[in-house]
Amino acid sequence: MNEADTTEADSGKRKPPPRYNHIITPGFEARCGATLPIPVHTATFPPSLLPRLERAWSSNPKARSKYLPTYALRELIEQVEPAVLAVEGRLGEGPWLHAMQRPQHELPIQLALEFWITTHVAPHQNDVDWSTLIKRSLPLEWTPSEVDLLAHGRAANGTATPHSSTFSMLATYIAGRWVDDNLAMPGQSVKGFSALGPLTDRGERSIFSWPPRELNDEGAYGLWTHRTALRVVSMPHDGRLILRAVPHIARFGGAQPAYIPRRGDGPATATILLYLPKGALRDIERPMLLRAPVSVTGKKQDMRWQWQPSIARILPSLPSSNRYPNPDDVRTDPRHAAGIQRSADTTKDPAALLLHAPGYTYLTRTDLEGEPPAFKTHGHPAESGLQPIDHLTLFEHLKEPLAKLGFDPLPALERAPQRRAPRLVPAREGALYHLELWHCAPKTYQAVHLALTRLLGYQHLGERDSDPGIHEYAGPTKITLVLRNPGALVSGLPKPPPGEEPEARTAHRRQVRGQRAEALRKEFPEADRLIGCLVEIDKPVNFAMAGEDDPYRFLKDTLPQLNRHVQCLHPVTADPKPDAKSAGLKPFEDSDVRCEDVQRAASSVKDLLRSLAHLPRLPAPIGVKGRFELATVHIAQAGPWIIPYVLRMDTDGNTTAQLMPSPGHPHEAPIPIEHLPRALTAGRGRVRRRDKAQLNDFITQALALDSHTERLFLARAQTLRNREVWPWLQNPHITPDELRLPGEDCAHPHHGEDREPKHLPGLRIVRINEEPYEIPLAFGANLFDAPDESDDDTSPDAASKSQASTEPTTNSVGLPYEEWGRFSGVVEWNDHAYLAINPRPDTHRLPKEVSKYSGDEQNATRHGANPASLEIHVSFKQPRDRGPDLAAYVNNLRRCHLHTDTATRMPLLLHLAKLMEEYIS
Repeated sequence: MNEADTTEADSGKRKPPPRYNHIITPGFEARCGATLPIPVHTATFPPSLLPRLERAWSSNPKARSKYLPTYALRELIEQVEPAVLAVEGRLGEGPWLHAMQRPQHELPIQLALEFWITTHVAPHQNDVDWSTLIKRSLPLEWTPSEVDLLAHGRAANGTATPHSSTFSMLATYIAGRWVDDNLAMPGQSVKGFSALGPLTDRGERSIFSWPPRELNDEGAYGLWTHRTALRVVSMPHDGRLILRAVPHIARFGGAQPAYIPRRGDGPATATILLYLPKGALRDIERPMLLRAPVSVTGKKQDMRWQWQPSIARILPSLPSSNRYPNPDDVRTDPRHAAGIQRSADTTKDPAALLLHAPGYTYLTRTDLEGEPPAFKTHGHPAESGLQPIDHLTLFEHLKEPLAKLGFDPLPALERAPQRRAPRLVPAREGALYHLELWHCAPKTYQAVHLALTRLLGYQHLGERDSDPGIHEYAGPTKITLVLRNPGALVSGLPKPPPGEEPEARTAHRRQVRGQRAEALRKEFPEADRLIGCLVEIDKPVNFAMAGEDDPYRFLKDTLPQLNRHVQCLHPVTADPKPDAKSAGLKPFEDSDVRCEDVQRAASSVKDLLRSLAHLPRLPAPIGVKGRFELATVHIAQAGPWIIPYVLRMDTDGNTTAQLMPSPGHPHEAPIPIEHLPRALTAGRGRVRRRDKAQLNDFITQALALDSHTERLFLARAQTLRNREVWPWLQNPHITPDELRLPGEDCAHPHHGEDREPKHLPGLRIVRINEEPYEIPLAFGANLFDAPDESDDDTSPDAASKSQASTEPTTNSVGLPYEEWGRFSGVVEWNDHAYLAINPRPDTHRLPKEVSKYSGDEQNATRHGANPASLEIHVSFKQPRDRGPDLAAYVNNLRRCHLHTDTATRMPLLLHLAKLMEEYIS
């Protein structure tokens, strides 16, 4: 420790993070002129079947789009025919299936087609003999060909345009070569090897280090291993073919599951990975994993698993059905199913593992003499987060193998100047907010009181003498807090009797909720002013264990109609432990409430105030004087409906929302944002998914083309870049400062009126892409000084090439960087595209030298932080604007919140729009 370090330690100050001169993006680019030709077999979709399917789909009353639901067919084929490398989604445009070798049996494909058609495409045509029609259209016509997986063109805007076979097959080919050549991944054990992961959508293919490892931690037991995901991506205005390689932790259940949560309105589901040591059909194939989904009913010892209807219906007819074990056997004895400590006579049985997901809990059995078995529940001992050292270790490890396939590492990027986040002030200073606390546990109010007075800066003015139970607080705002006891009105809702038909179950739930809603209205009549309601309810797992429905969704749907916004808080009942290892379990100051419970209460109060429009005043970008407006359009999903709404915020402190007109409400005026939850729970703003022309007109109006106000429109790529909505936002079509409106076909030349910045004064458009699989990651690094060369080229690219041609210098952990770590800020990818990385949350304090690839096996139990990049594309700006300044402004909007000190994934207005989905069912 040097003198400066000693001074810092003595003063108690945190050591500032190092200043990085370069940004490393762990990815690879296809070398200029490189080729990768491979022989493949392709088959087109049966031409005699396609017209009949399109007619059936157009007559399906439940069809949500004019395009066939090919995603469901792709998932089916991937589950039953692993010999197929890629399944294309556009059935009538070129090859449909790609395979290295022609499948020996087409029966799995035939069965998948039959199930897909009768279940997804034409369930309303019971009189059609689809089985016979499918058999007549087979066998498929397989054609051998040669495909160059590195071939790619370039769009008019400079974006690389790889062929669809490159997107769907390149990652699979590289992963297969890795397994075939028996190459080792970082962290692989001496006796370990690699296995090919299952096919996934968007062309991703993973390499699993095998076999998985056992892990115990404080009574929790599970299995885990390393997974490396490969994917081809493109960046706007970048002509390079880019390959991402991202490390992950794959977790598997090692004990009998106790609880598996539902995702959505349907029954709970889980995924089993089937390990095939010799491939799918032939002994010469590579070891691989096959994905098989199961349906889950019940909980703990009463839980039951069965194959989902697609597998269950196809399974009896498959030629290799023996690779699918009884799913309930996997549930009851997961260690044996995974192949751990099997006897000699069962080693040939297929290995099957439950793929762990957040929310799963497991049972641990304890047998005591003379007493019945005792069971405890626990989560998975392994943590999924990884460290920068893990990402960079994998990046360095892959450089040599991928160089043989024609890939070079992406060059380091220069660090861009950063701008400080603006100082925030409330838009409504001195406002009065009315809160209610519905609780039964005395400690819950104590935690809320401590949160207000010790963490949020409020002073308790006391309890009203005339109105006991009403407390007043003063601080950043004014708060009145009314204490209420809801009794059983927020308890679990009775579930329908088991075995009832779906219609009867729906009717039962509707009746139960109607009765509970009526009881709530009697006890808590509609308020004459907007109230923030902090409701104490139990955890979802406890309702599931009790055989009841969680009331959370019911409360979100019901209370806004009583002029109350809802924020739920779990009861505060546990006593603190002064000697606890975790700081969150210790007493908060001198109280008998745990630190983590006070923190939970503070977060709930802040989020409740946010829903009541306790928002910051919008800062303006650099160089903008006078009034400035920020706007966005969000499209929420609700079954067959979409709910589009526009949010606007200005520098005067106003934040409004406007729903799209619908048949039930043909006129929708802007409303204050705090009134939006009531409108959403009332069912307003719902339009059919097919009403694309109306949607496009709504988005165009949100751009305010006739306005001269200084404004910025945030366009979320995931909801707006659909080819039927706003294709201009897609990478190959987006042309900076040349606007194409929603609904315009970008495949044809633009012959409309000019839409350049000089014709649209004040308008700015920034596209936001948050899909983590599309965007390169970024880490800070200070490279070792390169040796002197005869030329004077000191650019980052030249430095990278120089280091690649010499023996690299490494540090104590084997990385060729003088310094490395997490980077936060904005990185310029090119003149219009930027990567934005949030700072590390304060809760993540794992030393950066801790790696899950090396060191102690227990490192897998430690929580790391995966830094996900956000892509900011400056799509349309005014002549006086600078792209880096706009990108920095949008990035700082991710920290422009009063309800959280942690930077959010999305910028301010997009984050608020997403939160409104809580009130949509």
